[in-house]
This record gives sequence, C-alpha cells and structure tokens, in this order.
Amino acid sequence: MNLSKVLTIFLLVLALAETSEAFFYPLGKVTLRVIDNEGQPVENAAVTIRYDYAKGFGMGWGTSSKFVDGVTDKNGLYSLTKATPRRWFYMIRKEGYYSSGDTYEFKDNIANLLWWPWDPTMEIKLKKVKNPTKMFVKNTMGMQIPVLNEPVGYDLEKGDWVAPHGKGVTSDFVFIFKIRFVKNDDWDASYTLTFSNEQDGIQEYSIPKGNQSEYFWPYEAPYDGYVHSLTLGAKNYSIGWGFQHKTDFKENRNYIFRVRSTKDNSGKIIEAKYGRMHGDIIIDGWGSFRMEYYFNPSGTRSLEYDSNLFPDEKKDVLNQNMEN
Repeated sequence: MNLSKVLTIFLLVLALAETSEAFFYPLGKVTLRVIDNEGQPVENAAVTIRYDYAKGFGMGWGTSSKFVDGVTDKNGLYSLTKATPRRWFYMIRKEGYYSSGDTYEFKDNIANLLWWPWDPTMEIKLKKVKNPTKMFVKNTMGMQIPVLNEPVGYDLEKGDWVAPHGKGVTSDFVFIFKIRFVKNDDWDASYTLTFSNEQDGIQEYSIPKGNQSEYFWPYEAPYDGYVHSLTLGAKNYSIGWGFQHKTDFKENRNYIFRVRSTKDNSGKIIEAKYGRMHGDIIIDGWGSFRMEYYFNPSGTRSLEYDSNLFPDEKKDVLNQNMEN
C-alpha cells in the first residue's frame, strides 16, 4: 500500500473517530462483485450488509445488529468502508434471481485502526430463476406408521398412505417398516424403501461446497444415478446409567427422486415424475414417520418450486427452510 493510500485511510479513521463505532472498531473496506450463472456482472442488485456489535454500557448483555443497504453498479460492484467488528454478513437480492448470501471475516488489523486485508473483492453468484413449478409440498411430521413387516404405499400427490391405510391411490414410495419396542432405552426401528416401477428410484444430493445461493439444487433432476432401494434405521439401547442413540439418519442429507415412470420397448423412459426431499425419511421406536418432500406432477424434471398444490396446507413447507 503506497503512502498516499495510507494517508487517505488515516484521515478516514480520524473522521470516523468521533462516532461510537469507530471508537470501538477498526476501519474496514470490502468490495462485492456480483455475477450471474454465466459470469456476467449483475447491475442494480440490492445489497444488505449486517454486522453485530457488543451493546454499549448500560444497554445490557449480548449484541445488537446494524444494517447497511446499497446497490451494485454497472460492473456488478458494491464497496463499503466502515468501522465495524471483524465479521460481515451480506445478502444479495434481485428480481428474477435467487438470493445469495455469505460472510466475510477480516484476518487481522493494523494497530487496531484498520482491518486487514484492505479492500478484498468477494465474488457472489446470483442464480437465475428459470422454471419455477407448482408442486405438492409436505412435511409429514406427526404422521404414524400404519402397519409393520409388510409393504405399504405412500402417495406423494395425495399426501397420505395408500388405501386401505389412507386416501392415497398410487404407491409412489413403498415401505416395509420394522420396529421392536421394549421401553424408551430399548428399541430399534428401520425401513426399506422401494418403488413400484423399474425405472423409479432415489439418489442422494449434497449441497455444493461453497454454495452461496438460497437455491442449492440443480435446475433439473438428473436422468440417471437412481437406486431402487434404500434401507436406514435407528435404535436406543442401555449403556450404564443412561442410554445410547445410534442412527443412520441425517437431517442435512437430501435426495432427488423419480416415480411413476414408464418406458418404451427399448427401455427408454418416456414419462416420469420427479421431486426432491429435504433431509432423511426418519422413523423412531414409537412409530412416528417424518419426511419433507417437493413433488413435481407436471412431467418435467424441474426442481424449482413455485407454489404449493396442497390446498389444506396453511403454511408452505418452503417457509420453514432458508432456500427456495
């Protein structure tokens, strides 16, 4: 950094020193560069930067938050110079794009006056909204398993077990549940999930490393990579004066699935329904069954959500998640 820049920054620090923020925190500068899927700059994207600081004397314990709003220029750039705590949280929004957000933490400071590095450029990608689709969206929390040790179907469109256990008609998912329950610290529960059609199946999907977007799914479900069977379970068992819980389930494990598939004489799929699932399908020793899914009935492979087709859902499951 040359002498003129150092002098300019020093004068900024002196100018800000009269404010309570500058008195407690060094001065920092960060530039955000917002681009789209093709790497092109996004102009007029709304930027919100939040930073949390300790409450002042007489204001109680904990932290308070302050927000700074701005917009990107024609090059997709937005810069902020501010005396703040070390960590910044930022959110970028624009109509026609999914929101993106991330954090930035300064590595060091110079004499408690300047955060370092000075003016790093953070690149943020805004994913375009392409083909949002109306879906059947449901979280089955509180639903009970209807039968053990024999196949039972679940209809994704009806949101219920297949008759005679519910109002479902099509066995999109076929489960065999097994539960052994003795007491709270002595039970095990498992299921095997299979499908009605040869080309149906499910595959695990992981959030891409470094993801910034609220929409972390692919735009379309893949053609291949599906497995026809999935087996998971959990158990509680005594250990000393307490009990141990062991499980295969993972709340942050996601899936993409294909159901209702038909094929031609050559084995090529000519029609199918696709969807996505947030977290594992989870059961316990008391027979509770929970899964959260987005089922696209349109026949396209789109995984982008538009609105919920279940008329009796008072609140979209989407609103319980951070992403669309």
